[in-house]
Amino acid sequence: MQIFLQMIGACSIVDVIVGLKNRQFGKVWVDLDGQRREEYPRSFTEINMIYHVEGDVPEKLVRRTIEKSHEKYCSVSNSLDENIEINWDLVLHPM
Repeated sequence: MQIFLQMIGACSIVDVIVGLKNRQFGKVWVDLDGQRREEYPRSFTEINMIYHVEGDVPEKLVRRTIEKSHEKYCSVSNSLDENIEINWDLVLHPM
């Protein structure tokens, strides 16, 4: 299940990096956590993601890129059961 979360994070972070390709930025990473059902199958019910971007990048651009990743581009998160809630937030760090 940990690898499953990492797949979602990796897929989405690639979209963020591609979306920022013309901007100056440093590190980009995502913290992941998930809630699972108590009964079997113990599938995810909720996935929480906190994106971190280092650099002087427009917050609006990064947020829009993350939204588009989950709405359209990330094949992994778009393959999930629609009942799985994906929550995310963004933390910008100066370089």
